[in-house]
Amino acid sequence: MNLLKGFALSLSLMLPAAGQADARLQGVMQRLQAGETITLATIGGSITTGYAAQPPRERGWAALLARSLGPKAKLVNAGVSGTDSAAGVQRLQTQVLDKSPDLVIVEFGVNDQWLDPAVRGSSYEAILRRLLTSKKPPAVVVLGLTQQGNQARDAVDAQLKLAAHYGLAALDFGRWMQARVDAGEDRWAALYDEPVHPNATGHQRIALALAETLRAAARGPVAAPAPLPEPVYGRAHEFTRMLAGETLKPYQVRGFERGGEVHPEWTGQQPGWVSKADDAEAHFLVWGREVAVFHAESEHYRNLEAWVDDGPVVTLRGQVPERKGYLGWHYAVVGRELEPGAHLLHVRVKKDEWTGSGRPASLLAVMSAGIFPPELHPSDFVREAPSSKPGLIAADDPKLRWIGRVGTAPGGKLLAWSGSELRARFTGDQLTLRLAPSRGSINHFTVEVDGRRHALALRSSGPADWRLPLTTGEHELRLVKRTEASQAESVFLGLRLAEGGKLLDPPAPRPLKLEFYGDSITAGACNGDIGEDQYADLSSHDGTRAYGAVTAANLGADYVGIAISGIGITATWDQLLMPEVWNRYAPRLDARVAPPDARAPDVVLLNLGQNDHGFPASKGQTIATDFGPRYLAFVRGLRARYPQARIVLLMGGMSAPREQPAIPRAVLGAMQTLRAEGDAKVWSYRFEAFSWAHPRIDVHALMADELTRFLKDEVLK
Repeated sequence: MNLLKGFALSLSLMLPAAGQADARLQGVMQRLQAGETITLATIGGSITTGYAAQPPRERGWAALLARSLGPKAKLVNAGVSGTDSAAGVQRLQTQVLDKSPDLVIVEFGVNDQWLDPAVRGSSYEAILRRLLTSKKPPAVVVLGLTQQGNQARDAVDAQLKLAAHYGLAALDFGRWMQARVDAGEDRWAALYDEPVHPNATGHQRIALALAETLRAAARGPVAAPAPLPEPVYGRAHEFTRMLAGETLKPYQVRGFERGGEVHPEWTGQQPGWVSKADDAEAHFLVWGREVAVFHAESEHYRNLEAWVDDGPVVTLRGQVPERKGYLGWHYAVVGRELEPGAHLLHVRVKKDEWTGSGRPASLLAVMSAGIFPPELHPSDFVREAPSSKPGLIAADDPKLRWIGRVGTAPGGKLLAWSGSELRARFTGDQLTLRLAPSRGSINHFTVEVDGRRHALALRSSGPADWRLPLTTGEHELRLVKRTEASQAESVFLGLRLAEGGKLLDPPAPRPLKLEFYGDSITAGACNGDIGEDQYADLSSHDGTRAYGAVTAANLGADYVGIAISGIGITATWDQLLMPEVWNRYAPRLDARVAPPDARAPDVVLLNLGQNDHGFPASKGQTIATDFGPRYLAFVRGLRARYPQARIVLLMGGMSAPREQPAIPRAVLGAMQTLRAEGDAKVWSYRFEAFSWAHPRIDVHALMADELTRFLKDEVLK
C-alpha cells in the first residue's frame, strides 16, 4: 500500500483553497509539536463515540487520533449517538465550548443525511459560526464521513462547501477512501461490517487520515486571517434554547408523566415526558422561529403528533420498526418560519393503529432555534422610501374594515391601542403598507396574510413603505397593532397593491364584539419575555396574544382593547388614572374623547385592581380606602356609555385579588349593587390561572380558555 500517496491525497482533501492551512490550525499544531498541551474536542454522532469499535471510547477514531498526536493532546469526546447537527448545536456550549478546546473536529455527515434538509445547512453552519465567534476561537476541522461506499453525499457535500466558505480545513474521507479503493490499496468491505458504522479497521483509517493531514497542515503555507463571512443558510441556529428535564414544564398536561428513557450518552440528560394513555396531551411555552421535539424512536414506541399555535399538525414518528433492538432519537421540526417570539407547542399521543397497544410514547426535550436578539430580528418586508406614484389607497377607503378604537390623523388613521385592526381583501402578488411612527418608541405590528403571521417593526422616524412579496391571487389581510398605546403610537397612511391588483369587498363583519378595559395584564405586557419582565425590547410584548384578544379569537369576535400598563382606578405607576383616559383615542389628556362606536360592543369586560394594590404596596401603603366606591363609579360610567351591553367584571391574572381582599369585595359589591338596581346584565369572574410576574402567553391561553367557557356558559347563552 502506497501510504505516501494516501497522505498526499489526504492533504489535498484537507486544506482550504490554494493549498493553504488556516492560521489557527497551524498554530495549534505548532504548539503541540513544541511540547505544549492542547485540548482536542470532537463532536458528532455515534461514529464519533466510537460505535462498532471495541471498546468504543478507546478504539474509536477520536481516541486513536488523540493518541497518535501524543500525550500532550487531551481529548474531549462530545460524540452522542443518534444526534445530528441540530441537536449538536444545542449541546455545543456545555459539551465543547465550556471545555476551552484548542482544536475541534466536527462530524455529522452520516446523521445529517437523515436530518430535515431544510434544517441541516443552518444547524451545521451554526456550529461552525459559534465555534469561530467564541471567546477563545479554536481551530476547526470539518470531517466529512459518509456511509460505506461513499454514499449518500448530500449532507457531506453541503458541509464541505461550508468549510470552504469559512476557510476551514476539511477531510472528505469518502473521497480519500474511494481513491485508495480505486488504486487497489484498500477495500470498503474491510472498513464496514454493516452500511452505516465503520468497524475497528474503519476507525483506524479515519484516525490515520486525520493524523497525517493535521501534521501536514502545520507545515503548509498559512492563509491570512479573514473576517467571518456572511452566513450561507442564515443565523437561526446560532440562537437556540433547549427545554429539558426540569425546564421542560407543561403549562397544561393530561395523561403524560415524568419519565421515559434518557439518552445514555448525553451527559446530564434528565427524563422527559412519557405516556401509555391514548388521550394524553401536553402543552408547552416555547420561543423561536423553529420549534422541534427531540423524541425517542424504536420498534417499541408509538407515535406522537404536535403543532405550534394553530399551525399544521405534524406526526412525530416514534414507532420505527427498522430500529430493532436499538433505541434512537430524532429531531422532528414541528413549526418553522414562525413569527419571532413566544409560541405554544401542543403535543398529544396520535390516534392510529397503535391505539390501545399499551406502548409508550415519549419526548425528551424541546429544541428551538431563531431566538434572535432584537437587532437581528428577520423581516419579510422590504422597507422603501414612500413612493410618489399614483395608486395609493387611502386609509379611509370604504373597502378597508377598521376594528377597534381607531382615530384620525393627518393623512391617515391613528393607531394607538393594541389590538387595533385593519381587515381587507385584495388581489395581486404584493402588498405595500405605508406607516409612520408618531409617538413613543418602536411600534410592533402583526401582519397576517392568508393566515400567515409576519412581524413588522417601525424602528425609525418618518413615513415608510413596507413591501411584502406574495404569490399571485386573492389574499386576505389583517394588520394588528401589538404594542400597547402607552408605549408607542403610529399612523396608517394607506396601502398600495401590485400593478393590476384590486381591492375587493372587505371580509364579512364578525358576529360578536368584545371590548376590554384593563392594565398591563390585558395589554399583554411582557407576555413573550424569556426570564424576567423587561421593557427594553417591546417586540416580546404582544397585545394580540393577551387573554382578551385570544378570547375574542376563540369566539370569532371583534376585539377592542383599551389597556395601559401600570394604570388603575385609584393608583398608577405613571401619571394617569383609567377614569381620565378610558374613553379617549389614546391614553393622554390631549387625545380627543371618542364617541361611542356606531356598533356597540356585545360584551364589555373590565379587569382592574392590580395596580391599585401593587403601587401603594410598593411604598408600604395599603389600597385606597375609597377603592370600592370609585370602582363602582367607573362601572357606572361603562354602563352609561354602553346601555345595552353585557358587562363582565374580571379579577386576576396576577396576584392582587389573592393579596388584597378589598379587590374581590369591590368587584362583587359593584355587581350586586347594579343587579339590585335592576341591571341583570352584569357578571363577575375570577381567574384561576395567574402569575406572580406578568403572565406569559401560556397563562394568557389558560385565562382565555377559562373566560371563553364562562362567556359561553353564563353570559352569551
